[in-house]
Amino acid sequence: MKKLLKLRISPNKSGKLAELLCRIYMRILGYKIIAKNYRATKKGRRTPFGEIDFIASKNKRIVFCEVKKRNKDTDFCKALSYKQQQRILNGGANFLRQNKKYSSFSIEFDVFFVKFPFKIKRIKNALYCDKIV
Repeated sequence: MKKLLKLRISPNKSGKLAELLCRIYMRILGYKIIAKNYRATKKGRRTPFGEIDFIASKNKRIVFCEVKKRNKDTDFCKALSYKQQQRILNGGANFLRQNKKYSSFSIEFDVFFVKFPFKIKRIKNALYCDKIV
């Protein structure tokens, strides 16, 4: 019986599933998903930094979301390196430069930790910056 419950899924597909679950979670909370898998660009060209899993908005607030899927709760502590934090902040800054209509919105950088089958932990304002643009 245990073998029937254990499904084999590639890390890439399980990561995409975790992102989908988090987007559904945000939709349930009333957020609108603006973009998913946003990659920063400069003059129309992709840059090596600034990828964001998804971007949501609600009530003049824009939320840049990073999703981390792990098999163990203890792995969450090491899930977001300094380099990854900078990538998310750079991606958010790039998005706001390219989308001026969100310039008056308050900004939030949230991190979601997902452990299957359905454990989702959202950390609001996990990343902080004084000035984004």
